[in-house]
Amino acid sequence: MTVLDWILVGIRLAHALAAVAWVGGSIFFLLVLRPALKKADGGGTVGRLAGAEFRSVVNTAIAVLVLSGVILSVSRLTSTAVSLPYVIVLSVKIAVALYIFGATWLLQRRSGVNNSSTEGSLVARVRCALVSPVAIIIGGTIAIGLADVLDALFERGLVG
Repeated sequence: MTVLDWILVGIRLAHALAAVAWVGGSIFFLLVLRPALKKADGGGTVGRLAGAEFRSVVNTAIAVLVLSGVILSVSRLTSTAVSLPYVIVLSVKIAVALYIFGATWLLQRRSGVNNSSTEGSLVARVRCALVSPVAIIIGGTIAIGLADVLDALFERGLVG
């Protein structure tokens, strides 16, 4: 393996760790920490502080994912082992990633606002559901699954 190959392995590792930290951390935050904090202090000061700390983890993960994703995409797309199905799946993964980045940004913007997602029209409730922690977790899980599909398609292209 060349030095460039080792650098790409490190970039792949950073990409995977950022995805796992974000998605896994979101699952932990949603299913364990947030309910425990609501019971402990009514979702008050500690809950807001935990949310702010996790927000910095998410923002760092997004930066790492964008930078490493661009590098890895360019690296793979310049290979002769790339097929049309690979490009299609990569495009879907990028679209899912853009959706969850946007949903996260919108969720962070409205986190300080009193949000009444149970009131209002069906359209308002659907909009709130599409920009919810659960939607972000589902999107992140899909993106991680698509990464495995991309690896399989790339390996198949290497074999011929």
